[in-house]
Amino acid sequence: MKILSTTVVSPFLSLFYILVIRKCINAFFAPSWKKTTTYLIWIAYYFFQLFLGIGSGIPPTLTLFLNMVFVFLATSISYSESYKKCALFSFLICAIWMLVEIIIHMILNMMNLDDKAGLSGAIISKIIMMVFAIVTGHCLQHKSTGDISLRYMAILLMVPAGSIYIMHNIFLISSTAEDEVLFSFVSGILLLFINYIIFEVFESLAASSEYQKKTLLYEQQLELCSRQAEEREIQNTEIRLLRHDMKQHLVSILGMINSGKNEEAASYLTSFLEKGTSKKINEISHSGNIVVDSLVNYKSSIARKQNIEFCTNIFIPPVMPFQNGNLTIILGNLLENALEACRQMNSGHPKIDLEMSYQKGILSIVVWNTFEGDRYTDGQKHFLTTKKNPAHHGLGLFSIEQAVAACNGEAITQVEGNIFKAVVILYQEPEK
Repeated sequence: MKILSTTVVSPFLSLFYILVIRKCINAFFAPSWKKTTTYLIWIAYYFFQLFLGIGSGIPPTLTLFLNMVFVFLATSISYSESYKKCALFSFLICAIWMLVEIIIHMILNMMNLDDKAGLSGAIISKIIMMVFAIVTGHCLQHKSTGDISLRYMAILLMVPAGSIYIMHNIFLISSTAEDEVLFSFVSGILLLFINYIIFEVFESLAASSEYQKKTLLYEQQLELCSRQAEEREIQNTEIRLLRHDMKQHLVSILGMINSGKNEEAASYLTSFLEKGTSKKINEISHSGNIVVDSLVNYKSSIARKQNIEFCTNIFIPPVMPFQNGNLTIILGNLLENALEACRQMNSGHPKIDLEMSYQKGILSIVVWNTFEGDRYTDGQKHFLTTKKNPAHHGLGLFSIEQAVAACNGEAITQVEGNIFKAVVILYQEPEK
């Protein structure tokens, strides 16, 4: 019965082994273009595992070596990595898997569990290696699944842990009844694939969530660029009105002079100089950097309309070695978060302070603002949004972190009393 069960189950175990090995490889290496030889290697590897599962009689040392060869071929052909790196990975992953199987079989023997066919240990080891691949992939962040809190990761890991417990009890019961052996093997296979499907669905949902965050981030960037363009158009309109009115005043003064009414012209000119007739464009940033000046001036105009004190201390050159898009995201979101916090204040004096300096390839941005109430963080120490619709808000600091990472920088946030402070440091990339 055990030989029959092994023959029936081996194709599924071999397939699951290939799926787990691929997950392990994807956790360490970024996927590249698939080639025809890639599929041939995986198919050959599958039949090799099937041959081992049915019972080949190959010595363990040779089995380990052949496994390393197949993993090396799969990584070197399917992924754009050096042969040295592929060889090292092949040795490590096969050694780790072998060590896991040895430890599991030792534990099963200590528990006096009959596992002569070795299928119980094989199933449990594959679940453990799948968890290893998922956790390693998350830690190395090769996949864009976003940050996962420790709470959700712990809940997710309860699935394989519970599966191992159930599987242990199934094999423990079946060890006393020969007619239940096939049932236990089939149950183990089903548990394997249930675990695999759950993790696949989880990764798909995580990727979808990450995509939604990025979509909201791009919408936020477009809205910010639209606001900048609108503010610039308003300023251009005011300048055109100023030029038009100036021309009319000069025509009037010239007419008075031509008519010999010099005293009236002088009086008119004096009145014009004292009162002025054009709208004054309030600009508090004059660094010459178009991105910074337009953002700061626009946000300061909003702050004035909402009775929020806005102070700046900006010492930067007109041109800096950072992408304007990243600067827009970082500075725009820092100021927008500060404005939002000040808007929510019901008492006290709302105030925003911005300091920017650039020296020797290092850009420093410091924004602090007053606020009321409490600020809470998630598992990654990210401050949570206080808005009513958190699904569509709270991306400010997330956007900043993404842009800061793209600029090879770092961001620090802290709360001192009723002051929220955000510090961003960007470093110029060294010339190659």
